[in-house]
Amino acid sequence: MLPDRKFYGKRPMNDDFRETLTLYMQRLLPLLSSLILLLLAYMPFFPMAFHPEVSLICVYYWMLHRPDVFNLFSVFVIGLAADLISSSPWGGNVFELLVLYVLVGYLLKYVNGKPFEIMWAGFVLSCLVVQLAKWFVLSFYYSQFLPLGMMIFSFLVTAAVYPLVSLINVFVQNKLMTDEA
Repeated sequence: MLPDRKFYGKRPMNDDFRETLTLYMQRLLPLLSSLILLLLAYMPFFPMAFHPEVSLICVYYWMLHRPDVFNLFSVFVIGLAADLISSSPWGGNVFELLVLYVLVGYLLKYVNGKPFEIMWAGFVLSCLVVQLAKWFVLSFYYSQFLPLGMMIFSFLVTAAVYPLVSLINVFVQNKLMTDEA
């Protein structure tokens, strides 16, 4: 006859492992969902010449709402993934996201906890600054000024898609993550 587990007063090791694994997966959920959204943005669902910069939206969202689980490492990984699947030079997206990371750190006290319109306006302002910085660095890289119209159109597409991507991130945060993460 096997002894009763309640007799020892400890939970079996499998329950502890499962809870630890669940906790780590919930802490990785913002990074994983951002990578999935980034991959979906580059899928050829519609023949578009411009893809919205979903990486900017995800980094901005998670930096505002869950900076405890979304850190500099996550930003770097998303930037590397964006560099791998986009046609920009190596390091361009990493640079862009790191500038956004610093910028959101300064804007956090002004837009966090405000209505959606304020957060969206903060994103639009941040996105414009970050994309101009990327345009300048890439123009320096190619030793000529790149067409500014393409950057502006990419900015407008990204700003227009922000509510949809934010809604998906809200679903991930509210339905899949717990407060213990």
